Amino acid sequence: MRYPDITFSGKSGEKYHFQAWTLDTRFKALAAVYFVTKRARDGSTYSRASHDGVYIGHTASLANPFGTESQFECFRKHGANCICIHLLESEAARIAVSEDLLAQHRAHCNQRQRIDRLFETAEQA
Repeated sequence: MRYPDITFSGKSGEKYHFQAWTLDTRFKALAAVYFVTKRARDGSTYSRASHDGVYIGHTASLANPFGTESQFECFRKHGANCICIHLLESEAARIAVSEDLLAQHRAHCNQRQRIDRLFETAEQA
């Protein structure tokens, strides 16, 4: 099911237009930046929603799983129910956009990933 589109801004001030879909949506093999969120309808009379950031990533094909089992566990833990996609063919552009968004938005599962990498680095030293 498709939700109304949403715009997320990066730390650079650039605005990125995303299509919002239910998390269980199956996609074609399209390249994109994606933002997994916990979407909640606001209590107003308008059909507005808020999005709590869960995970920001990018992929060459949305048809492939966009997370590992441990990432999906983190998604479930944080109530993820929406995936927002920004179609973008260039890999370099996808990396730049996802880094710009990560610099601006707190995404629960990306934070966990960063902490896990820090501990892995410390254990290897």
